[in-house]
Amino acid sequence: MAFARRKTSSSSPKRTLRTAGAVAALALGASLMAAPQASAADSPSTKQLLDACGHTTDLCEFHATDYWTYTGPKHQVGDTAYNCGSLTNPHTVGGMDTTGSTNTLGISISAEYKWFETFSTEVTATYSHSWVASHTDTVTDTVNIPAGYKGWIERGTSKQQAKGWYELHFGKRYYGHYIWYINNYQSAGFNADQPKKGYVNYRDAKMTSGERSAHCR
Repeated sequence: MAFARRKTSSSSPKRTLRTAGAVAALALGASLMAAPQASAADSPSTKQLLDACGHTTDLCEFHATDYWTYTGPKHQVGDTAYNCGSLTNPHTVGGMDTTGSTNTLGISISAEYKWFETFSTEVTATYSHSWVASHTDTVTDTVNIPAGYKGWIERGTSKQQAKGWYELHFGKRYYGHYIWYINNYQSAGFNADQPKKGYVNYRDAKMTSGERSAHCR
């Protein structure tokens, strides 16, 4: 039986007694490891634990262990413009592009969640990089599209990712235990401190006969 690592700190006698007497762990992608012969009904879901953070917990902390930046996968921003004329014409392409925060739990992230506030505060303090739940940019350009061609904007967003684990302490036993951990938590989001690390490209290509039939009437 495996248990999550325990944070070493100067705890009160009451908390030390609880830690020694009842420690449980939640590993992502695995079942809850709390006590022998524990069934699913004996264990809270990850979402239940996160929802309890800052509400029914005495302590809810995120411990960051790794951080890195990268360029997100290329994706189209806005609609494709089609030049059905006989001459090269200017067209405005692009639009609004929103980058949200995602995580390994598949749980939607909102800035109003206490567990997200705990996460973002820790990442900022540890790595000096701010974290936002969602960010929207306006990415547009006026480009000259040749006759019979289509054009669009392609973007690779500047992103960041952090990894770590949550530690939750309860004043009363929660599903039989005072302390729970959520291990191997990872979250990705917009890199607001280095937004220019991404890229924006204009792309064009000749229309197919099907596209010409659909858009050039």
